[in-house]
Amino acid sequence: MNKRPPSLLRDERGGAHVLLFALLGVLCAVLLLVTSVDWMLQSANKTKSKLALDRATHAAALHVDMQEAAFGRLVWDESAGRTEFARFLRLNFGLDEAGEPAEDGRLEAAPVVHRLEFVTAPAYPATVRRTVVAREGTSQETTRQVDVTVYGPSVVAVVEVHQRVRGVLEPIVLSSVASVRFR
Repeated sequence: MNKRPPSLLRDERGGAHVLLFALLGVLCAVLLLVTSVDWMLQSANKTKSKLALDRATHAAALHVDMQEAAFGRLVWDESAGRTEFARFLRLNFGLDEAGEPAEDGRLEAAPVVHRLEFVTAPAYPATVRRTVVAREGTSQETTRQVDVTVYGPSVVAVVEVHQRVRGVLEPIVLSSVASVRFR
């Protein structure tokens, strides 16, 4: 005789809605995971490329005229520096002799060296500003400003590498400075 009121009866409506919202939450979590992993891989590749470029720029900066250095003057041996820069760029990025990516290399497309400058300024620190055009002459042409601060005679390199982003090769403009300081 003791009947339960209708509010205490089991209400099983809405179970499908809860399931759909749970599936939607799982899909969002997977999408976030995939995006995060893609971003982390891009960041790691960019960091490795920057370090490889820094080593090549440093190799170019090591070539000075030793006779002039004996008198306290810094005179670059630019041809030897450019040769060493190209050699270390090939070694660090895994390029073949023609500058194209080797099979076991880290890049999928050849890097583009926009600038390799041996910079001296009348006073330091000095700011070096350069404009670089990536993918020049195509519908995807992009202009980038590169500003670097030098604290002594320096070698400045600006290189465009291509990295796969969501399946498409995208240009990344990296700059590197190798400074020589007299203390």
